[in-house]
Amino acid sequence: MALRDPLLTDLKGILLKLKDEKQPIRDSNPKVKQLCETLENIFRKGLKQPGSLFGLNKRDYWCWIEALPNYTWNDKINPLFSLAVESCKSSPKLQSHTGRGRCFMRIALVKKILGVPIEQLLKNPKLTEYWYDPTTSIIANELLKESLMSMLFLITDIQFELNLKNASFLDETWQIPVYRHYEMVPCKDLGVIVRHINGRVMVAELKPGSVAAEDDKIEPGDVLDEMFGESLYKCSRGKISQMLYQHEGWPIYVSVIKCHLRNGKIFSPLYERLAVLRKEYKNFKEPEEREPRRRIPPHAQLPRDELDEVPISSPDGSAGYRVKYIGRIEVGQDGGVNQIEGAIMSIIKKHEKQPQDYEDVWLELGETDILITNVRSRKVDIKHSYTEVSSCGRRTDALTYFAYIAGETTCTLAKSFVCYVFEAKQEEEAKTILCSIAQGFGRTTWFV
Repeated sequence: MALRDPLLTDLKGILLKLKDEKQPIRDSNPKVKQLCETLENIFRKGLKQPGSLFGLNKRDYWCWIEALPNYTWNDKINPLFSLAVESCKSSPKLQSHTGRGRCFMRIALVKKILGVPIEQLLKNPKLTEYWYDPTTSIIANELLKESLMSMLFLITDIQFELNLKNASFLDETWQIPVYRHYEMVPCKDLGVIVRHINGRVMVAELKPGSVAAEDDKIEPGDVLDEMFGESLYKCSRGKISQMLYQHEGWPIYVSVIKCHLRNGKIFSPLYERLAVLRKEYKNFKEPEEREPRRRIPPHAQLPRDELDEVPISSPDGSAGYRVKYIGRIEVGQDGGVNQIEGAIMSIIKKHEKQPQDYEDVWLELGETDILITNVRSRKVDIKHSYTEVSSCGRRTDALTYFAYIAGETTCTLAKSFVCYVFEAKQEEEAKTILCSIAQGFGRTTWFV
């Protein structure tokens, strides 16, 4: 074997590029896939197949990683390594050696322990020889293993922030889908029609006006991955209804694998499942590829956008804006977003000849509440919890005016709603405020 191996050359090049990144490395970075594929090829190169009769029980690098604790009883091993192994072994989302090995690799990158298993393996020459051919592998080669270990040490200088819950398709691919976690208000019906296809809970249709349909949180073709923190992979057909019944009155926590990637293309492992879904459910609107979303600055991000950046706010998580308070109007028992346009117009017409009535206020968007403080009196005139806010938005023909609607209690229980109307200095500021309100609570709906 040559003193240099192409895989090590590739690995070094990827690591040098990642070290130049100024931000933590997340799943949205295309170099993550390149890195993981290269590492996997290194781990597989020269791997023997002990105990594999005619190749029927093909093993992978996960097999020796999983067995490693059995051979290190006299050695102190990093406890994070043991926890990572147990996490991969017990995950209901993973069914194969390939998936568990990939899951371990992602955990190891985040926890900075990728070199631990190889270091422990190399301490036992017989075990190393049992698993790897020294003439064809990198890990068991006397010269190449030193280069590999130095690069694995270099990886610990890189900050990885990968979503470790996003593991459901690692059995099939290194391609990481877009993963979303939503908190929705308590309700008996999520408003999602699903079909179970190859163990996945696929979204076939959304009921108009339902919680899940708001803001395109969930779309036809998406996969429901978790609910209340429990994996839905290969779950029974009545599982979702059962969980909603058991957690009645609770906010609904659901994690979704989006059918579209960040570049607008369909997540490739879903193609066959979408074809089956089209045959099984006649009303299914099959998703099509779409234009990739351009990178959005933090102040203009909407809840559905990629949240690699954190919206601008103060250290305590609040954000403040000096705006004009125009007035309020009761909108009855319907606090939906459809009330916004009419309410804003009614308030504008009421005060159009009396602009002096507009009050200067400080609108503060905190972690849990919206506070409206009168600039002159410095008293808090209005305070609402995000759970009381049912919708927010603005008119398309008066973009500096914006409003939110709130009930007298939690919006799902409220019997009467009031719309509060404001004017921002600029259209962009109004948009930023609406985005911040909408992010305050997953139930809030908006339009811009």
